Formats: sequence, C-alpha cells, structure tokens
Amino acid sequence: MRARRTAQILVGLVCVLIYSTSLALDVTIDSGGSGSTTLTDTDLDGVIDFDVTLGGVFHAKGRVLETLQPIVQTVTLTSTPPETEALFTKLGVGAGTAAFTVTVNTTAFPATGTPLGWTVAYVGNAGDAMAGPVDIPSHSVSASVNAGVVPLTTITGAPITMPTAIDLFASGVNPSDSATDVRVVFTFVPGPDDEIRLPDNNGFDDKSIEVNVFNQSHKCIDRMNNGARKVADAAQKSDAKCVKRGTGNVTACVDDPNESKTATKESRLLSDFVTFCDPVPAWGVNGASCCEGGSNEGSLCALPAACPGGTCVDGACISGAAEAGASAITHDVFGPTVTVDSAKAVKNCQKTVIQQAGKLHVAHWKAFRKCKKDMFAVITGDADLVSMCLGPPQNDPRGTITKALIRLNDKVQKKCVSKGVSPVGAEFPGECTAASDIDFGPCVADRVACRFCRAANLADAIVPPLDCDTFDDGVSNASCP
Repeated sequence: MRARRTAQILVGLVCVLIYSTSLALDVTIDSGGSGSTTLTDTDLDGVIDFDVTLGGVFHAKGRVLETLQPIVQTVTLTSTPPETEALFTKLGVGAGTAAFTVTVNTTAFPATGTPLGWTVAYVGNAGDAMAGPVDIPSHSVSASVNAGVVPLTTITGAPITMPTAIDLFASGVNPSDSATDVRVVFTFVPGPDDEIRLPDNNGFDDKSIEVNVFNQSHKCIDRMNNGARKVADAAQKSDAKCVKRGTGNVTACVDDPNESKTATKESRLLSDFVTFCDPVPAWGVNGASCCEGGSNEGSLCALPAACPGGTCVDGACISGAAEAGASAITHDVFGPTVTVDSAKAVKNCQKTVIQQAGKLHVAHWKAFRKCKKDMFAVITGDADLVSMCLGPPQNDPRGTITKALIRLNDKVQKKCVSKGVSPVGAEFPGECTAASDIDFGPCVADRVACRFCRAANLADAIVPPLDCDTFDDGVSNASCP
C-alpha cells in the first residue's frame, strides 16, 4: 500500500512539473535555418535574460519580462540591466536573406474577459553594426492570444535602408474574445551586420516591444479614475505653489486655465480615453463630451460652437470635473479672492493647509480607484458603485482617507496654532472661517469631501447622483447642495 501511495505521489509530482513547465514564460530565438534555442522561466519570476549566438549568424542579447496583474497582462522584449538596449544583430554575410524571429509566450493567466482590449508598441533603432549600408527589407511585431489562435494585430515597419528610429503603436478591441495567454513574435530580415536595438523598457512604458491585453471596460474605468486623480493632484499642487511663492492677491495664479502641468495630465487622460474607452463602459466613466479650455471648460457640449476659446472633446467631462473640484477646494478654503499673508508664520500656515487639503482630495480618488478594482467582478451599475464604494461613508480599503485626514488635523495644530496663528479661521476667509481651531481641520475635510463627491458624480456620470450633502459630513444639512 505504501509503495502504491509513493508511486501515486511521484506520478502526481511529475504531472505538476510538466504542467507547470508548460505554463511558464518562454522565449524561442530562431536564426531562420541556422539554429534556434528555447529558454524557459524555470524559476517562475517572470524574467528571462538571454545572450546567445546561433549558427554563427544571429546574436541576440536582452530580456523578456512579464507582469500579470488583475487588470492588465503585459509582456515586453527589452534590455537586461544595466544595459540600456537589447541587441539583435546579423553577424557578417551568413544566413542569406533568412528571417530572424524571437517568439515569446507568456505564462498562462486567468481568463481576461470581453471586451478584450490590447495595445502593441514597437520602438527601437535600426542600423549597421559596422557603419555600413543598411538593408532590412522587412520587420514586424505580431501579437496574438490563446496559444496564437486568436490574432490581435501585426505591426509592420517600412523597409529600412539607412539608420532609422522605429516608433510604431497600435491598439484595438476584440468585442467577443477573451485571453488566457499572450504570444509575441518579433521578425526581421537583416542584411550583413544589420541590427535592431530595443531601449530599456523595464518600467513597462511602451519604450520597446510591449504588448498589453486587458478587459477593455475595466482598463477604461481604472485609467479614467487614475487620470482624474492625477489631474486633481496637479491642479492642487499648482494652487499650493501659487500660495507658497506669492504674496497678496494670487487669485489669477490659482485660476490660471493654462497651467502647464495640469494641462499635461488632462491631455494624457483625454488620449487614454480614445485608446481605452471605446466602447464606453456601462458604469464608472462619463462618456459625454465637454469643453476643454475656453470660458466654458468642463461644460457639456455637442458642437464646437458651445466651447468658445476651447474644443468639445470626449472624456473632457472627467478631466474637467477633477480640475474644477481641486479649484473649488482652494476657493472654499480661501474664499473668492485668494489672499496670501506676507507674515512668514501665516503664509506657511496657509500653504500647509492647502497642501494637506489637496492630499486629502487625492486620497479620496485613490480609495475610490482601489474599491473599483476590488469590486469589478460584482459592480454592474451605478447603484452598486455607490453602495459598495461611496456609501457614505466612503469605502476606504487601505485607510488612505483616514491617514490623510489625521495628517491634515495634525498639520493645522503644528504649523498654524502652535506657531501663533490663532484663530486659524481668520486667515482663511472661506467656508471654514468661523470654525474654532480644533474644528478647522474637520471643516476643511468636509469641504474636500463635498467637492470630491460632486466631481465623482460628474466624472462617473452617476445616476441618480450620490447625495453629496450627506456624503461630506454624514448629515443632511445643506452643507453641500
């Protein structure tokens, strides 16, 4: 009986080993008839480094790297640190016009469901290792899923006859397909001593060959939430900088519609909307068009004429909501006119308060994103989104909001009251000017919660909208109409 049991265990272990090996990341490097080799990620760390020469004609040096996350599955062909480039070179004149290929198969992962979104980047440089003529008549990157059965796309570069930078990108959606693995095939036909170099992409920044697959709806929701957080963060850091560097009336600085860092974050959000939000998910994203720039920024629009001085853009309701929320917090704290005192202690107090208010605002967005990611599988619409993530009280899985609130109250006491700035409200002629020193921080926190709630209602097109009057302080008291 013991012998039989031992045999069963051994058979089971063999099966597990075979199964595990078949599921591991692997890369096959082929010189088109002069030899090939397959390397497998035997330690299952998602990394394969290689430096091989095949048949005396193909030298390949670089790294395959994968990261398999709940939302996005990513694989890249890049450099091995500390090297800054991966290298694929034909050595001399051998191998004729053979096609060199590098084929990568990711580890299998739980099915990424429909609609299946994907992006493929192909970035590098082509040239001749001996500074001779370049002759690469064909080069391409193809991506597929499910053991290559379902093709995603093939990016084909133009023939290369001189040192050339390669910068190609494609994205799309397969509405009826899911994925359990990814295959990437990099192919090129080089002339003598020709080579293609791929930059460092160990941070997964689309800087070399990179393929991403994801549930399109989940990716869109996550990108828009995180994009809104980044816009709000940039806008409030800009306001804090105005307070830090200015004296007297700094309202024009605070209300500057062309602040560069905020504009950069807005542009990225709008670009991501185009890439990841078609189709627009059933919840979590406002797919309407709003004005970007001009006097009506953030307002709903259907035609360019509705946006004098700006443009009518899909996704701008999201960026507009986040930016407007940040600006509203500053004015809630300071009032319509933002006036900075020249006295060092008061100025430092004012700067600290608006900085901490901004961090608390960002904490609300972070907690919102975390809840969405945790609840993707069970949220089916706005009612679920509100009840599971916004409450009130807002779902705060990691205590992010609580920690930011504690910091805000602590900083008010240490940087304001303890430095002789008392009553604190006297230096902030906004919504909290009448609050006592001990209540000033909580009052600011309520204003932040109000503005986040209103921004989230618009950014996610929540219907019916969340009751922000109750959300901000837990009481129906017209504090956030």
